[in-house]
Amino acid sequence: MAGVDANYKFRFRIDRRTRWFTLGALAVIACGVGALFYSSGGSYLPAWFTTVVAALLLLAALSIPRFMRVSPHSVEIHCVMELIKIPVRDIRYVRFIERSQMRYCFPIWGIYGIGGYYGYYFSLRERKVFRLAASQWRNFVLIEDIYEEQYVVSCDDPATFVQAIEQYK
Repeated sequence: MAGVDANYKFRFRIDRRTRWFTLGALAVIACGVGALFYSSGGSYLPAWFTTVVAALLLLAALSIPRFMRVSPHSVEIHCVMELIKIPVRDIRYVRFIERSQMRYCFPIWGIYGIGGYYGYYFSLRERKVFRLAASQWRNFVLIEDIYEEQYVVSCDDPATFVQAIEQYK
């Protein structure tokens, strides 16, 4: 098959919407911390709040998706400090998901928009929990394994990504 080699790498590229959402959320947090410092009158509360918010943001940043790699043995989703590995022999099916199907999904334990969309999400339509690793809110691909765990990812070229996985199934 032309175009897909033994270890094909798919990068996550943050789109304009995610970039603006990230900047806006960080600006709101900074304004909130500034207002808290201004109105506190010298108490310890603003410093404590700032430390907690900074720690949570840094903890969330560790799960920002960076790239995906498809090899003959597995599909790997590489995050800043996390690796999600799905063995190819355990993949039941791979299919595209329309953006409209993701409309009723919300994060249970994850991030929406700050650096991407990642974590555990819940779909109101299917009433299922799935793992999302996306840098843009489009070009979704669903991977379901034999253990009925679902992974939703996004990439710039979802057709080539699905083709690369199907090559090794």
